[in-house]
Amino acid sequence: MKFNQLKYFLKIAEVGSVSAAARELFIAQPALSHQIAGLEKELGVSLFVRSAKGVQLTLAGEKLVHHARLILRQVETARTDVISDEFSPRGEVRVVIDASKAYTLIPPLLSECAKRFPDVQLKILDAMSLVAVQRIADGKADLGLIPNAADLAEAHVMPVYRESLYLVGQGLESEREDGAILFEELSNYPLVAPSRPHNIRMHIEQTALEARWPLNIQYEQDTGLILRCMMNSGIANAIVPRDVMNAELRRGELNALRIIEPSIDRIHSLVRLQDRPVSTACRALEGLIVEVIQSLCESGELDGEVLV
Repeated sequence: MKFNQLKYFLKIAEVGSVSAAARELFIAQPALSHQIAGLEKELGVSLFVRSAKGVQLTLAGEKLVHHARLILRQVETARTDVISDEFSPRGEVRVVIDASKAYTLIPPLLSECAKRFPDVQLKILDAMSLVAVQRIADGKADLGLIPNAADLAEAHVMPVYRESLYLVGQGLESEREDGAILFEELSNYPLVAPSRPHNIRMHIEQTALEARWPLNIQYEQDTGLILRCMMNSGIANAIVPRDVMNAELRRGELNALRIIEPSIDRIHSLVRLQDRPVSTACRALEGLIVEVIQSLCESGELDGEVLV
């Protein structure tokens, strides 16, 4: 397979037409068809089903799309990394951040990256922890900030931040001066939580099992938006990091009680694949994420402890 063949193949897959792809690539249509025919002959499979309306990917073609994108991206990453250095990193870096940290971490991270590393194209994805791990494994992200990632296989894991979880909802009051709630009292509150095996659900249920106190989980939702809507509407409470709902807490629309005896703590780690070369830009982003987390902890935006 040649580099140009993969590039041409992806363009045809994207636009669904050989003639349209030829126009966008500024290549004669017969020459483009010849390149794709050569690629199909080398692989021994058909990549497209041709019709009067254009082309559609075969099953083999769908598989090659995934690999071709990774290959072309790695080639581009290698090119930009070779010409960058520690003082002026450049190139694209894709970072996936656990959804619980998106509202707090993404704005300052984007701002600081643009200020310090103008030649780095930072692409940020947010996802629940299971999806975040899969994006790292699939090569769709170079780096991830993921909770409770210590046991991930074939990954380099660097713990960076420990946080406590809170009970967050409407009209919550604590009889304690420290504004906390005992774990055994959580069963008095209807909860919304992600479904199993999402990280935060498994984590709070494991703590409940060890403490021998049941939880009153009445609703399951796997998107951060719906979880927020249910808390904001008073339908249910949630066990989440405090900063997830910072805006509502400041306005007095919600309350947060720190859970104690036992507390529910978790560690966020920077995660990347072990067998993948680390670009200068990716290393720069690792350091920047730690700095931003440190700054947010010092300002009180994050309620936790930096571990590096």
